[in-house]
Amino acid sequence: MEKLKNIFKKDMSRRALGILICCTFAAKAVLAWQQEIYVWVGGAPLDDELMYAMARSISAGNWLGSYNYLTLSKQMGFAVWLALCHLVHLPYLIAGQLLLCGAALAMAFAFAPVLKRNKSRFLLFAALAFSPAAAASFTLRVYRDNIFPSECILFFAGLIGVALRYRQGLKKYWLWLILAGVGFGMAKLTREDGIWLAPFALLGTGILLVAIVREKGLDKKVWRCLSLAVPFGILAAAVVAVSAVNYAYYGVFCTSDFSEGPFAAAYGAMTRVTHENDTRLVPVPKDVREKLYANVPQLARLKPWLEENKAIQNAYLNKELGDYQAGSFYWVLRRAAQEEGIYDNAADAAAYWQGVADAINAAIDEGALEASCGPRSTTTPIIRGRDVLPTIAEALHSVVFCATFEDCSCYYYKAEDLSLILPEDAAEYAAYLGSVPNYAAVEGGAEPYYAPRQLLLYNLFDLLRLIYRVALPLMLIAAAALQIRKLVWMIRHKNADGLVLWLVLLGVLGMALLRCGMIAFMEVAAFQIGTYVMYLASVHPLLLTYAVAGIITGANLPTEQKGETT
Repeated sequence: MEKLKNIFKKDMSRRALGILICCTFAAKAVLAWQQEIYVWVGGAPLDDELMYAMARSISAGNWLGSYNYLTLSKQMGFAVWLALCHLVHLPYLIAGQLLLCGAALAMAFAFAPVLKRNKSRFLLFAALAFSPAAAASFTLRVYRDNIFPSECILFFAGLIGVALRYRQGLKKYWLWLILAGVGFGMAKLTREDGIWLAPFALLGTGILLVAIVREKGLDKKVWRCLSLAVPFGILAAAVVAVSAVNYAYYGVFCTSDFSEGPFAAAYGAMTRVTHENDTRLVPVPKDVREKLYANVPQLARLKPWLEENKAIQNAYLNKELGDYQAGSFYWVLRRAAQEEGIYDNAADAAAYWQGVADAINAAIDEGALEASCGPRSTTTPIIRGRDVLPTIAEALHSVVFCATFEDCSCYYYKAEDLSLILPEDAAEYAAYLGSVPNYAAVEGGAEPYYAPRQLLLYNLFDLLRLIYRVALPLMLIAAAALQIRKLVWMIRHKNADGLVLWLVLLGVLGMALLRCGMIAFMEVAAFQIGTYVMYLASVHPLLLTYAVAGIITGANLPTEQKGETT
């Protein structure tokens, strides 16, 4: 028994740690090698197919190709990633898992100042690397959420690495500053909502500024404070660089002409107009559109397409609501403008939408149109009182959904999850991405076919998912209890040595809850597609980080506390 205790007490060597880390990378690469991508040709023109087409255009040296209403509609960081993977001949699915493992490793070593033992560091690394969400079936889509969670982990790891080393001097944490900026920039250029990382960046930077200023005995305080601008500088540089390339090709200085700039201003202005019949989920109902056509000549050009064109209505109109639903109305606006010839070039499209925004806001100011809120420039829904309680309920459901790894199987197995693609197209995808689509069906059925070796591996990882489903909720409860106990000890003993770490972990948990709240609001106010794990994929690593690091650091209280409780 004593020997067994000594084995658990003894830390692993750096060599053993390195070997285990390499084995983890290899295991995730093997899983990705046996997984198959999901493709639906003609079924995702705004998402997967758009990213794939843009990536091929980049590989051909044409940047994002000829301009139309979709060209700058989404952040194209993922398309650049696909083109890069193709350039270096790294299979898409394997590349995604290697990036995830790299981000997990960065997070584990970001906590190195407080996770003193190699065992503890490996535990956090392995928990993140083997997370069922990291290789869940949604990552098999050729879409940006394959890498977005990893980019977020890189950002959090970078800022946490700085926070836990701010007393040690710039030489100890300048690489972490750069990592935070790289993660921030990548996330911003991958998803339109990548800016959701800003609260952690701003609050974390503010707390560090206060800590540095108040810390006695620190040298070069001014330089330490100024260095905290590095992540924001890298973010700005990344945005400017992509905007400059878009300007060179299309004549507009932006990363996306959908979520920012004139189109967002026009859409936001439309949603301001008061509804006669306030229909839930319909941001600009027909009665409002008629008022807009009458008062805004520029917008009247789109009326035949929005109100009379059957092809557009069949594609975008929600039959149950009898109108255009939030989550799709902005796309039908852009499609109608494309058909009207407004998207022949980016500069003209920008001028058109700015004219629409200015005309609507002027009509509101003059009293020709009544507004329900002040000026807004965004494509997100208006926050209304009726959505508050449903959003809270959905957010709570999302937390449980993530903590129990719902919908996180590592392969598609239902009939509706079989790739809809012709063999020649499948060969084209496989040649470019290095990963094969799951287009073969089982004999006599419609479900995807997988070889026995694949199913064996999938079942092993699904068994691991069951372990995570049980372990993470219990670990979160334990971590929260230990962190509360630690806070009480710090208050009683007036000892703030561990306050920065405590705030870091609280921030990690808070960002997980914020993400759940954001996605819950969009689900309630716009999408109505049900809780979807892909949109919540950046929550799982935050919960795991809080649980593992929270338990280890919360259990290690000073000796006087241990003496008081015995």
